[in-house]
Amino acid sequence: MAAEKFSASMDDALLADARADAEAEGLTLSSWLADAAADRLRLKALRQLVNDWEAEHGAISTAELDALENKVAAARRTAATRRSRSQMTDPSHQAAS
Repeated sequence: MAAEKFSASMDDALLADARADAEAEGLTLSSWLADAAADRLRLKALRQLVNDWEAEHGAISTAELDALENKVAAARRTAATRRSRSQMTDPSHQAAS
């Protein structure tokens, strides 16, 4: 992937927070900023998708959002249970006897 150098300006406190988070994640500031830009573009595309869907089908109701949140929470619980079971059966995660 070709990379183009550029210069950007931002608030000192924001830059310090971005640098600290990049370091905590083991990323360069450039990689962190590229990831942030990609995230923002994905969110923009998702907003457009929702807007298009609502234009065709009507606004998403609070009840529909609540149901979706419940499904996401259930999926997270299932994933956590699977990870826990996997770690219990994985010898690399068991304490030495």
